[in-house]
Amino acid sequence: MNKKLQILGYGAIALCAVLVVSPPLGAQNDGTGDVFGDLIHIVRDPGTGQPILAQRWVELPGPVTGYGWGYCPIAVSTAGDELAFIPYTCDPLDPTAVVDVDYFGRLNASRTRERVNRMHFDEVIATIKAAEWLDSEGSGRLLIYSGCTVPGDPATCLDKKTIDSPMENLALYTRLMKYGHLQTDPLELNSGAHGDPEAGPVYHPALAASDWPKLGPALRHLLPANGEGDCFPGGVFGVTCANAEVLGDRDLVRASGFVAGGGDKDGHFTVDLVQYLGRIMKLTVATDETVPTLATVPALVRDCWPGIVDPPDPDETDPNPPDPPYVPVDQCTVAPADSGLPNYTLFAAAQEQFVDFASVVYDREAWRSHLVDVILPVGVEFWQLVTGLSLLPWLELNNGPDGATGIAGFVFSANDAVRWIEFIHNYEVPDDLFADLDSRLIFADGFRGGNAGSWGLQGPQGPEMTGEELLLSLARRGTAPENR
Repeated sequence: MNKKLQILGYGAIALCAVLVVSPPLGAQNDGTGDVFGDLIHIVRDPGTGQPILAQRWVELPGPVTGYGWGYCPIAVSTAGDELAFIPYTCDPLDPTAVVDVDYFGRLNASRTRERVNRMHFDEVIATIKAAEWLDSEGSGRLLIYSGCTVPGDPATCLDKKTIDSPMENLALYTRLMKYGHLQTDPLELNSGAHGDPEAGPVYHPALAASDWPKLGPALRHLLPANGEGDCFPGGVFGVTCANAEVLGDRDLVRASGFVAGGGDKDGHFTVDLVQYLGRIMKLTVATDETVPTLATVPALVRDCWPGIVDPPDPDETDPNPPDPPYVPVDQCTVAPADSGLPNYTLFAAAQEQFVDFASVVYDREAWRSHLVDVILPVGVEFWQLVTGLSLLPWLELNNGPDGATGIAGFVFSANDAVRWIEFIHNYEVPDDLFADLDSRLIFADGFRGGNAGSWGLQGPQGPEMTGEELLLSLARRGTAPENR
């Protein structure tokens, strides 16, 4: 048996780690939609999320023949322990011990093509342009106000809705992570538009000068230069305002709310998931329609070879050749990957760039202190209206104590946002259903199925008003139900 077949024999059921963690070389440049193979948990720098690649003597990928230095993602177990490699390969020795990142859920929509992502972003911009005021709710998703009697005062607005579409939130995430703001050029041609050619050019919707005042203080960072510059001198848009900016702390924490809004309400985020999303959505790559994010960091390479002379190739006569004698991990050196590495161009894992999350300082209380009105269970059968509830204790119960920085802070913030969305989805009172109601309002479980007959006002001696009576009272008065 020749040595190539011997090595392949080891990996008959192994994962191809180069494919697992690397985007395909020469991949299409028109947005997402590429094939990325299986995605697994790997060794990463805890502060930045950069993968730490093992520099190993491996059989080189075609069309190059022979052995040389390669750069291999290091798979880990569920306990976080490093998994050994099959000698002279990048494949884990025990492929059954790897941890698959198989919890994308709705985030699989990130694989859609760029023109679809842009279509949803355009829908958000059109919604903002039609709104009268913008704010955000506790998860970080956008709140759109309309029907306001006093400009700039959301308390006077008749209608309020959350941008809760997963596709629209993913579109916001992509734009913010690449550009650092939501401003686009009003004269950017929409190459995907298909209409009457005699109607003239079609442009993507863009924020106008009149839209900027709609963004409240907490959202000014979504504008170029945090809304402090003049992007419309003389009423004409300055095209440089559409350029990308370096992401700041508020941009990244806000983006964590957007990406949480794009996922399952009962999902969870990990560093691996965030970094794979960055790859799939091409956040650090220029595409036909977008620029890469400005601040990036490279992969890291761990060199555990003690000698100046390269390792020997495997013995062709040995059916189970051992790996070269690498030194223990605590004696290795770790350095950023760069183009000077041997065989750098053969290993996409060594060439990949990652979003720099260094500026993230997540403060839960600063971002999640909104008070909400909720319907909470009371015993087994009934539900009760509770106003002005803080979710901070609940978030701590689910996600642990406050405080994290770097990519850990981004993940922490995203998980808080997911739990917020989950809670609100289950318990928040719809704004147009129970405004100004008596705090004694209690609902039986049938309310969840829309059975108005099974909820009503609860008094000391039992129900004081049935659901049907309460609805009639609300319809007549438009206020709190009548006391009886």
